[in-house]
Amino acid sequence: MGANYTQEQVDDLIARFLSGNISAEEQKVLEHWINALAENRSYFLQLRDVWQATASGTYDTTAAWDSMQYRTAIEPPVVVNRWRYYFRVAASYTLPFLIGGGLVYGWSSLKKEKNNNAIVTVTSPKGATTKIELSDGTEVWLNAGSKLQYAQSYNGNSREVKLEGEAFFKVHTNAQKPFTVRASDLRILALGTSFNVKAYPEDKTVVTTLVDGEVKIDGSKTITPFGLMMKPHQHVVYKKPLTGRDSEHMKIPAATGDSVTAAPIESREVNNTEIYTAWKDGNWIVAAQTMDELAVTMERRFNVKVIFAEQELKEYRFSGTFRKETLEQVLNILKLTAPMKYTIDKGIVTLAMDNELKEKYIKAFKTR
Repeated sequence: MGANYTQEQVDDLIARFLSGNISAEEQKVLEHWINALAENRSYFLQLRDVWQATASGTYDTTAAWDSMQYRTAIEPPVVVNRWRYYFRVAASYTLPFLIGGGLVYGWSSLKKEKNNNAIVTVTSPKGATTKIELSDGTEVWLNAGSKLQYAQSYNGNSREVKLEGEAFFKVHTNAQKPFTVRASDLRILALGTSFNVKAYPEDKTVVTTLVDGEVKIDGSKTITPFGLMMKPHQHVVYKKPLTGRDSEHMKIPAATGDSVTAAPIESREVNNTEIYTAWKDGNWIVAAQTMDELAVTMERRFNVKVIFAEQELKEYRFSGTFRKETLEQVLNILKLTAPMKYTIDKGIVTLAMDNELKEKYIKAFKTR
């Protein structure tokens, strides 16, 4: 294994690389180790091949490990158990990918709870979009900076997942086991359905967009309990409580025309649901969003930090479609509608007012 690295350190680095959860610095360490000895390279390549085959469902996990163990003559029990664990993780979902940017692996892990039921956690890092397929055939696209959790016994007695972030679900039909997404205070139930849920912990809302099928939003655990059955092309925004105390709730008309106290939700029909789901195909559709709102998405999409030199810039609005553009391409497009200039340094994007460009914009508007 090499004098400078323990077996456990090497295995951890390889697992991080295969799952897409390795830093640039760690990858350099791994590359140095791989290139140090021919046997190191052989060990890595065989683990990579077994991992990929296991994740794609073409290998039996135990048989795959036994075969690999035989070829490499690895004997220590701790190594055997560790890699059986890694392969079990790989086997829990199909190969995820970064749409528009080549192959990437979402980081997946298993954790035992008190009831001995293992919880699988799949994380899509910032700057990546990950696709997984659950054991029942349900497909899930995870947006950047999102996390999905479910029991290893998923599809046994129930089909329930927990979401932090944004995901698009294409649910496999099973009338006996409704598919349930836990997002913040809500439970979202579906059968054979395609829908999008945006529920980042730092956001003030949970947004559900139904493409087709039927979805029931269960808000029984909220401050003001409610239930809502969604229909295709319906878009529902649930506003999280600002504090732990009850707050003012909006009034909406009831079916009878009377005014009733309702949960803090807004519901409307949208003709084009792609505005809310295009991200899964590598696109980004913007509809009259402020620069402040765009900055949040940019940070997740490109794994950067956005800083405004002037607060005024936050209020400029933009509408348009980005199709797999790079960060700089996006920023240059935004310059066409906002008088801004930018700098990018070590993952930090600074947006500042371009006063010369601002004057040109003002003159152009006056001449209209």
